[in-house]
Amino acid sequence: MDTTEIRFRESPSRSHTPEAKLPRRSFLKGVGSSVVGAALVHLPLPASGAESKAATPDPGVFETMYSLRAIRRLKPDPIPAETLKKIVEAGIHAPSGGNRQDWGFIIVRDPELKRFIRDRYLATQQKLQAGRPPLSELPPKRQRAMKAATHLGEHLHEAPVLLLACSLKEYPPWTQNQRASVATVHGSIYPAVQNILLACRALGIGATLTTTHCFFEEELKQKLGIPENMEIAALLPLGFPQGKLGRTTRKPVEEVLYWDHWGNKKA
Repeated sequence: MDTTEIRFRESPSRSHTPEAKLPRRSFLKGVGSSVVGAALVHLPLPASGAESKAATPDPGVFETMYSLRAIRRLKPDPIPAETLKKIVEAGIHAPSGGNRQDWGFIIVRDPELKRFIRDRYLATQQKLQAGRPPLSELPPKRQRAMKAATHLGEHLHEAPVLLLACSLKEYPPWTQNQRASVATVHGSIYPAVQNILLACRALGIGATLTTTHCFFEEELKQKLGIPENMEIAALLPLGFPQGKLGRTTRKPVEEVLYWDHWGNKKA
């Protein structure tokens, strides 16, 4: 069995049948291409022994979702190219408005490019934090989250991969209604990002969704040759986690679930 394959637990009552491969557009294109697609910033591939680092027991789909924590402390160990392709392939099987698949994914591994992104990311982060209360005044949980975010900003260039999820700025059929257009664009790219995060979790790879790049997006697009009509919807640092993966903490579903009308909690 390919240990990097994402598998979901089947019901015991169902017999095993081979998985059907769903057709999708080819998603590997060159950086700076005007064609929508995903790109690898090429470096020499890691030794074949690194492939085993992506091996992890399949936790099952619900456990994967319930333990999808933001991982901001990452090891610098390389992630095999085939594993990265598998992660992005999981992303492109997300729903897409009109099945247009107007997205592209850039995998940045080049040290100079990663440092370019880190420098601007960290500068933006420091500027935004300047007007906030001191860390010591925040609740303990918030302090931990802020420390992890600061660590990520300082060490962003050390992550083996920075993945940029890109999409068209507008949904062409609905350009006359900006609200509907933007909702449809984001309703396509962010499910793809969620699929990527779930795939990373299933493979034991840490990741987190960040949007700090939006403060220097145009400069970043120019640096990477991203077409003007595209936006960078998310920047995801990927790497094997320094710590342990674990369950997320959330409010009880009863606090946010309403039936038929807002505020009605009676089923």
